[in-house]
Amino acid sequence: MSHPNYLRALTRSDLSQWVVHFVRSQPLISPTQIGTADNILNCIFTEGMIRPSQHEYVTRYCSDGAACFYDAPPAVWPEIAETNPNGRLPLGVICHKNAIWSLGGRPVIYTDRNDPAYWPESERFRIVHTDLSRVPQPVDWTHEREWRVRGGLSLRQPHIGCIWWWPIVPDADWMRYLFA
Repeated sequence: MSHPNYLRALTRSDLSQWVVHFVRSQPLISPTQIGTADNILNCIFTEGMIRPSQHEYVTRYCSDGAACFYDAPPAVWPEIAETNPNGRLPLGVICHKNAIWSLGGRPVIYTDRNDPAYWPESERFRIVHTDLSRVPQPVDWTHEREWRVRGGLSLRQPHIGCIWWWPIVPDADWMRYLFA
């Protein structure tokens, strides 16, 4: 789209052409086997795959799970890492939003309609339970501005004719670690 008002809107500081998948320490094989964030990042690069989240809040709507991303510009990533209630770290993978879209990724749907049967099966991977009127504590994940890809996301996509993803690390020492 080349309409000047549309192009001007895309320059807002809260928008990005990128989505980011941050990792965190979490159980890998069993609840007693914890993978550190750097182990998980290493697995992503070794396997060439962002594994789908298998958390209940994702699989209650889609048994395949989903690869999850934040839609946020790079300037706010440190703030996301500092304030994230799930312990995400500034380690992960940044992907171009157009590539994610071409691979079936979409913004999530924040809704209080809990019944999976209400939603078409093809859209269930996008559902995030939200209840802003719940008392005493609302259920509100809208701060994540989340995008999801159904199932896992292969980083090996030969039909995408450009470099569409990069590693995210907090400093140059991490890059040396990754390349080692």
